[in-house]
Amino acid sequence: MRSVPLAAEIRQEKGSRASRRMRREGFIPAVLYGEGIEPMPLKIFKQEFSKIMHSRAGEHSMVELVVKTPEGEKRYLSVIKEVQHDPVTDFIIHADFEYVHPDKPVHMVLPVEFVGTPEGVKAGGIFTPHLHELEVVCKVADAPEVIEIDVSGIGLGESLHIKDISIPNVEIHHDPEETVASVVKPRGLEVAETAEEEEQPEEQKEAEKESEKE
Repeated sequence: MRSVPLAAEIRQEKGSRASRRMRREGFIPAVLYGEGIEPMPLKIFKQEFSKIMHSRAGEHSMVELVVKTPEGEKRYLSVIKEVQHDPVTDFIIHADFEYVHPDKPVHMVLPVEFVGTPEGVKAGGIFTPHLHELEVVCKVADAPEVIEIDVSGIGLGESLHIKDISIPNVEIHHDPEETVASVVKPRGLEVAETAEEEEQPEEQKEAEKESEKE
């Protein structure tokens, strides 16, 4: 997965009043934490962070925080752990980032994108996704931006499970039997099949009667 650079500055002032002032000035209060570093209060540019949130990977993006310090720029590879929104306006009011080591496996959540048209849909079924993201453990370099899952082989009334998915160098942290997607039969099709099954014995009886007459 490619990282997205995001400029940040050390946040000197704390508290709700300072946070409100930062937001008016176009910043979002944030914090960076993780193994090997002290928690670091930051402020990030609202416009730049909004672009990341609206990208393909969105809140699952890998972010390289470029922190401006008195000693110069320092870079921290990180994942977005939590984004807080205002309950009324839905504006972003705070973000948490976790520092990750490039050479160590890290737990992350990646978005799922389904590709292909299921065979069951071609037969009149309805495609039903059950999972839109997967929890995985892997090194940053091995993490795909989006997990693409080919669903073209799912037949009518069939399902795709976690155990059917394989991603190189990535460990999926879900129950192997958990359903990822399925193709269900429409109600009308189920009724028609049930009616056909109920009629079948009568047809067999008629055939037996004709056989006895002969």
